[in-house]
Amino acid sequence: MGVSLHLCQAGPASCGACCGQYNFADHSREAVTSELRRHTRALAEVPRTREAFAEAARALKAAAPSPLFPLVRTCPLLGFLDAAETRVGCLAHPLVTGGPDLRDCGVYTADTCETFTCPSFIWLDDGLAGLVRDACADGYVYGLVVTDVEYVRGALDLLTRALCRPVTAEELRQKALPEMAALLRLKADAPGRPAAGRVFGRFEHTGGEEPVLRTLDARALGCAPAPEDTLVLCLGYAPDSSEALEAARAVVRGAVSSVVAVLEGEGTCRA
Repeated sequence: MGVSLHLCQAGPASCGACCGQYNFADHSREAVTSELRRHTRALAEVPRTREAFAEAARALKAAAPSPLFPLVRTCPLLGFLDAAETRVGCLAHPLVTGGPDLRDCGVYTADTCETFTCPSFIWLDDGLAGLVRDACADGYVYGLVVTDVEYVRGALDLLTRALCRPVTAEELRQKALPEMAALLRLKADAPGRPAAGRVFGRFEHTGGEEPVLRTLDARALGCAPAPEDTLVLCLGYAPDSSEALEAARAVVRGAVSSVVAVLEGEGTCRA
């Protein structure tokens, strides 16, 4: 396993999760866009000097919403790289400033930014990374998906179960990319889950500094465990009844079925 692609800036797709892009109680598209827009506009006219950028970064940080997980840093230098607001990235990077490296003015040093390796570089391979890139060109959706390896792997596992045969990232790219995009996009728009609060995907803020990994006890809700439960957790559902759990599972099954319907001529399991 391992990725040779540049996951942070993968062509039309980009991710700023390591800079705290989603680290707020309200991590909806609207809220995240608003915060990134605030950074971008504030830094647009700031002189490209350490002193000016450091002062602007302090002001942006002081006015930022409180982080969902205090241990996860949120950098005020993260913003939009394009006028269409589809790509996110570091506004202090030399490729953005036109020369000076001002990343030391943020919450990390430039050396940290340069050497940090996201776990997704280790746990994804080029096939899966390429699939996510092509299916999720949107900067908001891409960052949510590419950093959740359990969701990507879990989606392929459900497809393999439904088809009764292995399914590859390349097959999905070639034959069912729009349907796969809809399945992955559930990370951003799955219905019926809390819009904001203490939960972010498989993690929860329980009052401490660090994210706490959540679990799902289906039997305690009166249900048998199901293969969809991994994705239910990854999507941020927190069902408190059998009805809520089954509704969340139905969302996952519906998106999976749409992919399977396109590939069923390749050998769908009818059992």
